[in-house]
Amino acid sequence: MNPVWSRYLLAVALCALMALLALPLRDWLDLANIVMLFLLAVFVIAVRLGRGPAVLAAFLSVIAFDVFFVHPYLSLGVDDAQYLVTFAVMLAVGLIASHQAAQLVARTEEARAREHAIQTEKLRASILSSISHDLRTPLTSLVGLADSLADQQAGLPAEVGEKAGIIRDQAHAMHRMVSNLLDMARLQSGRVAMNLQWQPFEEIIGSSVRLLGDVLASRRLEIDLPADLPLIRFDAVLMERVLCNLLENAAKYSPPEAAIRLAVRTLDGRLEVSVCNTGSTFPAERPEQVFDLFARGLQEPAVAGTGIGLAVCRAIIAAHAGTIVAANRDGQACVTFTLPLGTPPPVEGE
Repeated sequence: MNPVWSRYLLAVALCALMALLALPLRDWLDLANIVMLFLLAVFVIAVRLGRGPAVLAAFLSVIAFDVFFVHPYLSLGVDDAQYLVTFAVMLAVGLIASHQAAQLVARTEEARAREHAIQTEKLRASILSSISHDLRTPLTSLVGLADSLADQQAGLPAEVGEKAGIIRDQAHAMHRMVSNLLDMARLQSGRVAMNLQWQPFEEIIGSSVRLLGDVLASRRLEIDLPADLPLIRFDAVLMERVLCNLLENAAKYSPPEAAIRLAVRTLDGRLEVSVCNTGSTFPAERPEQVFDLFARGLQEPAVAGTGIGLAVCRAIIAAHAGTIVAANRDGQACVTFTLPLGTPPPVEGE
C-alpha cells in the first residue's frame, strides 16, 4: 500500500478507536471532556502522521462527536443550535493544533538533519586534513626526486627519460590534489589565516601559468589582461590556488587543440576574472553543482580527478568576499569569479 494512503487510513482508524473508547463514557463524562479526548487524538495524529492526516482527523472528530455524542444520536442533526458553535470551535482548535504540531515536528526533524550534517562534515574535514597532512611530506619528497630524475634525461635512454617525465608530471598532479584536499579541510574548519595584501593581480597570473607549465604546454592559452589594472587586496597563495585549479580544469576537460582563454576586467567596483575552454560544457540542468564537494563534470569516467578543485575555489573566493559562477557560453565552459576592488592605499613616490 502507498505509504501516504496508509497514514490517512491509520488516522481514520484512530478516530474510530477514540469514538469507541469514549462511547461507554457518554453518560458519565461532560461533553466538553469528550471534545478534549478527540482533540487529543488529533494532536497525536499530527505528531505521528503529519499535517494531512491530522486535518482529516479534525473533520472526522467533529462528525463522530455530532453523530455519537450529541442529540439526536446517529444523526448529523442537533437539537440545540449552540452545538454548532461547539463544532466550529472544535474544528478550528483541531486544525490549529494539527498545524502547530506538524510544524513543530518538521522543525525538529530539520534541526536533527542539520546537526547530523554538521557532525558528518566535521568528521569528513578531520579525515581529509589527517590524510592530506600525512601524504604531503612523502609526496613532497617524491616530487623532488621526480624532478631530479626528469632533469637527468640527457644521460638516460629515450624510453627511460620519457617515463621519468611521466613520473614527474603525475607526481606534480598528485601533489596538487593533496594540496587541494588539505586546503579544503583547513577552509572548512576555519583554521586558514588569510594574508591579505594589496598587490598586482597580473603577478598571480604569471606565477600560476609557470606552475602549470607541464599541464599547459600542449594548450593554446590566450590571456586578455588590461594594462591599467589597480592593486587588489587578496591572499596570494590562496588566489594562486584558485587560478591553478581553474586553468588545470580547463586543460583537463578540453582537447589539446582547444583554446583556453583567461580574461580580466573591472566592472561595477569589482574585478572580474573568467577562465573559458572550448570542447566541453557544464551540466546544462544545474551548472552550479560543479562547485559541490567531490562533484565531477560530464566527462567523469574519462578524466582523472577528485572533484574537489572547484569546491576549493568557491571556498577561497567566498573568504575574499567575492562570487564565483559556472556557465556555458557559446559552446564554452566558463568559470567567472569576482573580487571587490576596494580602495588601494596611495603609492608613495621614490
